[in-house]
Amino acid sequence: MARRERTTPGCEFRAERDACLRLRARIASSEEIEALFAQHDAAPRLSAGQMHELVWRAASAQWSTGHPHEAVLAAAKAASSRLQEKLGRRDLSDVKLVQEASSEKSPEPGRPRLRFAEIADEQTRESMRQGVMSFGIGCFRAVRNPVGHLPNEQHELGSQAALERLAALSLLVAWIDEASLECHDPAVP
Repeated sequence: MARRERTTPGCEFRAERDACLRLRARIASSEEIEALFAQHDAAPRLSAGQMHELVWRAASAQWSTGHPHEAVLAAAKAASSRLQEKLGRRDLSDVKLVQEASSEKSPEPGRPRLRFAEIADEQTRESMRQGVMSFGIGCFRAVRNPVGHLPNEQHELGSQAALERLAALSLLVAWIDEASLECHDPAVP
């Protein structure tokens, strides 16, 4: 005669309940372990949410859906738009616009320049102009162009690589915002 299992109310999901309790205990202990190790890791952490608002706002939708490649592309386009908006120009490619905006030449009609007038030391101000120009060119050539022109499978970005590129774009946009605009003075020949 087959032995009949005696069931009590609630026993039907006992295995699942026990598994959930074990999982909950594991999660709690993993957080505790992570906290212990985090105390020993003094490296600073980079948070995308603390990057330049324009960059993260442009990237966040793509990032949240698991598309870091597209997030970087969206942020690069936003950086380009910010530069175009500040200069009031949409007639040049990103690289050429950075070069013109950072040119050592005086502004011309319809061709304003980005300057760092608040830097008192002339040599430092000139270094900043040249550095921002080189950095901006690098961002558009080495960050934007590969994600914008190569198929994803040829240039797919992992989370860390994408985050680093977003940080570079964030810095570029911060410098664009920080720079003053020097426009052509018709009184000066």
